[in-house]
Amino acid sequence: MKSFLGTFVICFILSYVFLFFGGILIFENLWGIIALVALVVSVLITAFVNQDTKIEELEARIKVLESQIKTKE
Repeated sequence: MKSFLGTFVICFILSYVFLFFGGILIFENLWGIIALVALVVSVLITAFVNQDTKIEELEARIKVLESQIKTKE
């Protein structure tokens, strides 16, 4: 959850900067759009980061299992 909030804040700030330099002309409610965009982007980023962490843990487990198999042979 802590990493999600950090990602959300970063996405919120980047969205604000983007909308401040021209995006505000497109949308009427600045804060609502910023929060929505930051939420969507931060959910996607958090999902990818969590997948990366799980993949690394699985790779470590596979290496341990492979080393155990090699020692038995």
